[in-house]
Amino acid sequence: MKTINVKILLIFVFGFFLAGCSNTPFYHKNFMRGQVVEQSTGRTLICIGAKHGAEVGQKYSVIRFLEVIAPDEGEDSYTIEKVGTVQITEIVNDHFATVKLLSGDIEAKDMVELEE
Repeated sequence: MKTINVKILLIFVFGFFLAGCSNTPFYHKNFMRGQVVEQSTGRTLICIGAKHGAEVGQKYSVIRFLEVIAPDEGEDSYTIEKVGTVQITEIVNDHFATVKLLSGDIEAKDMVELEE
């Protein structure tokens, strides 16, 4: 029974991360999470913008979900690992901002969350 509850909680939390680019003001106001949409040599774009309260200078932790191969019974099949830090350099529009990489090695589809 406890394993089922943990799995349900994990699915619920993972669903929140996947909804990182949703347009619900409650989600971004309270969680300030989004996703790396584009990561190239010339530009890194995240899906958090003016509509979500993003401001130039804010720092975000970049996290990645990693699948655990053959987890033991009752263990989560995903782990979360911090892979870098970015800082907003420009608000593009209501939904997107460009960032510069402060540390780490990030990729498109990584998640970002506001550092406190």
